[in-house]
Amino acid sequence: MIGACRDYLIQKLQQAGIKSTVHTTMKKLKNSQESHIGAVLFEGDSFEREFGKRIFTDESGKRKRRKQFSRETSFVVVIGEYEQEACERIFESFMLSLDRGIYIDGNFTAIEPGEADWVDDEDSLLKSKIAVQLKVKFVGGLYRDSDFAKVSELVADVKLEKEEAHGSE
Repeated sequence: MIGACRDYLIQKLQQAGIKSTVHTTMKKLKNSQESHIGAVLFEGDSFEREFGKRIFTDESGKRKRRKQFSRETSFVVVIGEYEQEACERIFESFMLSLDRGIYIDGNFTAIEPGEADWVDDEDSLLKSKIAVQLKVKFVGGLYRDSDFAKVSELVADVKLEKEEAHGSE
């Protein structure tokens, strides 16, 4: 899930206007000498056990899927520019390009952007004049698949008992 989410954010940054390499580690970001910069930094992964009874089925109806854990994976997206207007334009384009969610291994994973933190060159390690950091969470889960039990024998027995009850009346 982490790789798919990171790739999604990198693609959206490039579509929004980041022309240089999108950095994926803090070390590469700090060592960068560019003023036009983009980064997608992994922040964390958390899990919570699910106790719900909700069951999902596949298209054929032969397999069931039950959510075992809720999963939140978070990233920090960094956009840096030399001019305030250019940074805002790329940031707004990035925000508008985000979907409500993506499908990972057939499961819907919601995308939840968080607060944006704007910093200028005096408060940042970057060479950019202005930069924005945005936390983005991907909310999905881990699922366990199993087959449905066969009920054809049970249905036949019920019909037979029902017919016997009507015949004795």
